[in-house]
Amino acid sequence: MTGANRMSTPLLRWGIIGTGHIARRFAGDLRHSSTGRLVAVGSRDASRAWGFSAEFGAGIAADETAKILARDDVDAIYVGTINRAHAPIALAALEAGKPVLVEKPLAPTLAEAEAIRETAAARGLLAMEAMWMVFTPGIARLKSLLAEGAVGEPRMLSANLSYARNYHPDLDLFDAETGGALLDLGVYPIALALHLFGPADETAAIAERNDAGSLRQAALVTRHGKVLTKLSCGFETEGPNGATVSGERGRIALAGPFFCPPLLMLHRHVAGTSLDSRHDVSSHGSANGDDDASGATSGPAAPSPKAETFETPYVGSGLQYQADHFAECLRAGLTQSPVHPLSASVAALEVIARAARR
Repeated sequence: MTGANRMSTPLLRWGIIGTGHIARRFAGDLRHSSTGRLVAVGSRDASRAWGFSAEFGAGIAADETAKILARDDVDAIYVGTINRAHAPIALAALEAGKPVLVEKPLAPTLAEAEAIRETAAARGLLAMEAMWMVFTPGIARLKSLLAEGAVGEPRMLSANLSYARNYHPDLDLFDAETGGALLDLGVYPIALALHLFGPADETAAIAERNDAGSLRQAALVTRHGKVLTKLSCGFETEGPNGATVSGERGRIALAGPFFCPPLLMLHRHVAGTSLDSRHDVSSHGSANGDDDASGATSGPAAPSPKAETFETPYVGSGLQYQADHFAECLRAGLTQSPVHPLSASVAALEVIARAARR
């Protein structure tokens, strides 16, 4: 869409359901949106709704979701609540004739996700999971580099997302059924693998739960054709939170956090040399190989080529890019995003369900 078209097209009027952390981020980032603006907020707590409205300039606040859904001056709904409320609110929005953007995960269960997909199809309305990662400048650039053959045929993806979070039994984040590390954090590396390489043909996983059944950390291996992935997430430690895509002719490293990387580093493989950092003269000041685990010496190696860097700056915290894509889908009359369709959201939940059973 050109700048002139944006100026002549009315801004999409957003209603937000929820007043927590992610809803606040979305509201803040809408200030950077070129296609939409916040006009209404709904919360079970009227004081929180009015406080949120005053802070972000919504103008309309309500203590019931139904009051927001019934308004003709609200064009689309963003669901930014706890996981267990995603499906009920999304379904209510669709039944009220509102297109809906649902915070990740689309729903905590496959059955609920399928219900959203079926209802959206039946109503002819756009519904999309707010997997904002796939719309950020860094991930968009990564996908274009892979399409250009920057690393040759991809063969491996490694991605980790871990943040130390003490367990609190009263928080929904740690609920044994609708919360946990896989639904909160693991959905990102899983969605990245699906976005880059399509559906998973195989999944193997190890998941660890505490005594209350809350999933604390998980490690997965998935196969997508000839691409293997190593994915991990958890609440036990602070992880590196980066990602690397390796191919036959190089690798691309995403500066952390990988879901909105500010920088990509492309290391191209030169025939007859090693990508192993032990042979990088710039890192070690010597071309002599180190002893490997068996005690053998690898011998001299040619210097690794210097990495190419691609800066991928973003504005705000990056949630507005998905909002702009959503608005463009609506204006094009689409009921599914061509970048992140509901089938991708369901596929991610299928992987999570298989991993959680381990």
